[in-house]
Amino acid sequence: AAPTPASARAAMATLADSFLQDVDDADEHNTDEQIPVDAGPDEESEDDEEIEDAIQVFEENEASSQMAKVSHMLRNPMFTELMENVRKQKDDQLQLEPGQQLTEDDEEYQLIHRCNSLVQEIDEEILIIHRYARDIYAKKFPELHEIVPNPMDYMQVVQRVGNTKDLSQIDFTDILPNTAIMAITVTASMTAGQSLPAQELDNVTAACDEAFQLNDCKRDVLLYLESRMSGLAPNLSALLGAALAAKLITAAGGLLNLARMPAQNIMLIGSYKKSMLGFAQHGPQGGLILHSDIVG
Repeated sequence: AAPTPASARAAMATLADSFLQDVDDADEHNTDEQIPVDAGPDEESEDDEEIEDAIQVFEENEASSQMAKVSHMLRNPMFTELMENVRKQKDDQLQLEPGQQLTEDDEEYQLIHRCNSLVQEIDEEILIIHRYARDIYAKKFPELHEIVPNPMDYMQVVQRVGNTKDLSQIDFTDILPNTAIMAITVTASMTAGQSLPAQELDNVTAACDEAFQLNDCKRDVLLYLESRMSGLAPNLSALLGAALAAKLITAAGGLLNLARMPAQNIMLIGSYKKSMLGFAQHGPQGGLILHSDIVG
């Protein structure tokens, strides 16, 4: 007997359901096969290695960020901008008519006035770094600051010595006189100090580097002031020389302060250690005026 339309439709529906069921089974089979690929042991180990590397990099960055950054001045954008301005104008010649002198109305006068106080601020910052380095390095060589009182000399010696035990093998002749070299060599052989941990030694070295950077900035400021002395204080420059006149004015806090100072006090300017950083040498300290050829 020929199939009825109803039986034909039923057979087609059955075939369609069977086909859809096969498709669902195939999708489930493919999904099951993909799971092990995503979570394979090789990829998990690679992820673990990446995490370990990231942690190591983070720790290294933390260690470097914790490296001694004592000077706030070097990280001050205003100080950086001021030093760029000074270095830019340092080599430029001051254009003045014969007999003309800088006045407060001149634009560059404000920069010169700022540099007068800047030298003292740099000296104070160097003293802060010196105290920081001395407090740490005292564990290694507690007697050193008494033998080498000058902050810049002290930090140069610290960088050269490090954790070295035999100081007789280190050359200090470009920093210290023979008497001081003999004193630190003998004292180092008998000191009760201990070698510093690597991190503390790195901190001291980094702090000394900051002090040397500040000292370079101070030198540039003084060179700039020297180049402007002929316009700022021509008579004083003629008497003492531009270099000494610049140091004398900065130590006094400006030309106006120097002009108002009693004569007996002028001979004492620069006799204090904080005003003599990088300038005073070994021996009895006196005022800056004693370095003049006229007095000598």
